[in-house]
Amino acid sequence: MVQGLLLPVAVRWAKLPPDTSVDEKHDLAETVAINEAIKVMPQLAVDLRSEPKIVEWLRQEYEAHLASVRARSAGAHGDPAVLQHQNCLALRLALIAHERGTVVRLRDERRIDDTVLRRLRAALDSEEIRLSGGAAVE
Repeated sequence: MVQGLLLPVAVRWAKLPPDTSVDEKHDLAETVAINEAIKVMPQLAVDLRSEPKIVEWLRQEYEAHLASVRARSAGAHGDPAVLQHQNCLALRLALIAHERGTVVRLRDERRIDDTVLRRLRAALDSEEIRLSGGAAVE
């Protein structure tokens, strides 16, 4: 039992560097996945008969995300691409919170019922979790 209590103290005393291998592998996988998605996008757009305007919008979004991942993995947390991504994410999350409040108000005003409220909240919760990287949000 004493060994278990002393382990955190011994680890702090040893001043071991933090394990970044999972973060590095995550960044690698995300970079490769985004790059491959950008490469296949033109063909998928043709196959799905997507409008050029939508394809261009998605391409720009993917390239901005890729720039953010590359800057973050290089340790450049103050890079404009990282800051832009963080700002966009914060705005999207704030908009979701506002939407959530709006649908609750609509239910309270009896303009929608509880079933509709639950459906909309589930969709908003899913989007919030997706944007937060799977982390639990409050």
